[in-house]
Amino acid sequence: MELWTIVLAIWITTWIMIFGRTYPLVKYMISETIGGELIVRFKYSHMIIYAITLFIITPLCWKIAFIEEHKRKWCVAYVREVCRSKT
Repeated sequence: MELWTIVLAIWITTWIMIFGRTYPLVKYMISETIGGELIVRFKYSHMIIYAITLFIITPLCWKIAFIEEHKRKWCVAYVREVCRSKT
């Protein structure tokens, strides 16, 4: 096997783990947070944008897939920033 095959496999596997572990929690937290009504209404668009963005930044946030504390901090920070009021 060539090196790029292994790197791509690790990248995709880590991305799947991060998405699978964080998206259900993020979706629930957004639905329970004031300011998340727009995202709840466009849930499929949000899911696609979230998945694509995670795919791009997977090498930078790989700890989310393996460490529970990092996953919790990621989800809380993400929901806080997405549901923040722009006043």
